[in-house]
Amino acid sequence: MDLKELYTEAIKLESESGGDSLTLLIEFLVIEKQVLNWKSDYKELELYFKPNNQPRMNKLLLEYKEEKK
Repeated sequence: MDLKELYTEAIKLESESGGDSLTLLIEFLVIEKQVLNWKSDYKELELYFKPNNQPRMNKLLLEYKEEKK
């Protein structure tokens, strides 16, 4: 599954649950930082979920979310 497919599915699921964390992460990595693209495999996200990366990613995503408002 590529990131575009995952993003589309995440939008559907997050609209039901009220969350936005996965879509926010994908937007941040694809649109803002351009380190991945829409055709990247979803497994590329594993790096960003590793425990040693979580504090930094949480901080960056909170800042990105605030900028989007």
